[in-house]
Amino acid sequence: MQIEKQVIIDGLTFEPYLTREQIAREVERVAKEIARDYEGKDPYFLCVLTGAFVFASDLIRATGLNEAPISFIRYKSYEGTSTTGSVKKVIGLTDDISGRDIIIIEDIVDTGLTARRMIEDLRQQNPASVKFATLLYKPESSQTGFTPDYVAFTIPPKFIIGYGLDLDGKARTMPDIYAIKES
Repeated sequence: MQIEKQVIIDGLTFEPYLTREQIAREVERVAKEIARDYEGKDPYFLCVLTGAFVFASDLIRATGLNEAPISFIRYKSYEGTSTTGSVKKVIGLTDDISGRDIIIIEDIVDTGLTARRMIEDLRQQNPASVKFATLLYKPESSQTGFTPDYVAFTIPPKFIIGYGLDLDGKARTMPDIYAIKES
């Protein structure tokens, strides 16, 4: 399937960055890593809304860990195309995770502020372990030194949309990932 050459969302031009085929290959690779690491266990998957829902769906199914529970949390740190620098919990976890192996599934890690905050919040509930899986990781943007345990793609500090990632709620349903066109 051919990817569109450019898309325009809210007056901003985005160019193709990752195709659905590339994404599928890396999701499968990460799923195999998780399945290997959690063989014989029932980890608790925790999807970070809203951006990670597409990645989480594909990833969890590909692990084959069919008895593992899934829940959702939501933190917010972006407005438009940039981070606000502050992290706000919008939806918290209501299940008891004491003694459970937790795998947080996130769409993107850039500053690391949200990831660090989520892990701190979860550790207060005494899980057995907390691991972090992300579709995209921007190490050059890190402000915390946080490194995810499972990474599908390491990318430069570009603003991207598609495959669950959005621009003010738009473009999440695009099956490919696009990067903002540099001027």
